[in-house]
Amino acid sequence: MSARTIPAALLAVVCIAALLVAGCTSPTATPVPTPTPTTPTMTPAPLPAGKVIFTEADSGGTFPLALGAVIQIRLAENPTTGYQWNLSITSGLVLLNETYLPDDPTGKLVGSGGTHVWFIQAAREGEQGVSAFYARPWEPAGPGVTFFTLTLPVAGSCGENACTVTTPPVTVPPRYPVYTEADSGKTVQEPLGETFGIRLQTNPSTGYSWNLSLTKGLSLSREEYIAPATEVGRVGAGGVQSYTLVTTARGGQLVRAEYRQPWVAAGTVTYLNLEGGFYGILGDDGRKYDPLNMDADFQKDGLRVAFHATEAQGAMSSRMWGTPVTLDFIAEIPVFTLNVTVT
Repeated sequence: MSARTIPAALLAVVCIAALLVAGCTSPTATPVPTPTPTTPTMTPAPLPAGKVIFTEADSGGTFPLALGAVIQIRLAENPTTGYQWNLSITSGLVLLNETYLPDDPTGKLVGSGGTHVWFIQAAREGEQGVSAFYARPWEPAGPGVTFFTLTLPVAGSCGENACTVTTPPVTVPPRYPVYTEADSGKTVQEPLGETFGIRLQTNPSTGYSWNLSLTKGLSLSREEYIAPATEVGRVGAGGVQSYTLVTTARGGQLVRAEYRQPWVAAGTVTYLNLEGGFYGILGDDGRKYDPLNMDADFQKDGLRVAFHATEAQGAMSSRMWGTPVTLDFIAEIPVFTLNVTVT
């Protein structure tokens, strides 16, 4: 063996030994840990926000509501045809307000319709609903009548009891001037062919109602009762009587309304300069009443009064005016007047 061959063989042996030593001393690999399964926390999904405004296109649908939510229902209506929506709701819903929005607020377009708007609040949990039909008031709901329905499941956190409705009445800002009792006796100016409104407090549960009269230059476009925002089940709450008027002739016009019970006799106190002067009542029935016991508080010429009188049998009077009567009841009639100068 040559001298060059021996070193090469030794070098090969050394390399093999080094490889064996390295394999024996390399560190052991760390095992991958098995992940421990965990149960994810489940959060209840919130109620869908849902719709806020409903139209005829939504009729027959089901829409979940959160307790206390306020929605609007908007249905096309044309009072000039005699047709109107007759709406009813279940006991867990509260009608906050309603109004009518004419398509032509000027009143110049004859036969123009509009939109009837209701504001309703979800006040009790459970399945609630809205139903309505479009017909003339004197016609029953039958074949050919348009119906509108909504199913409204309500969920919330008020428990078994109904929630107290705290949302104030919602109103649509009118697109024309509106006058109230605070304006009684005032003179206002309105252009010819324009619309204005009058809203007067009323409580139909008492039997009292507003009796409206207008001069020929004014026309009643719409009349409606706006219910108040009340707690569910509350009986006897008052509301607002709303009138929409249109000016039809120039000059001085007058709006006059009296708040009284229609079945109670009414009249005007009048002073007569006879036999030293006295006060009588000119009844709306055309009769003249000579009261024998009228309190001084009502002895005001021109005062409008509601009264009940009993004819005084055998009573003698030198006044020679009217029928002598004894007043069993008398009360001043609240009167609203508005002088309208149409230009």
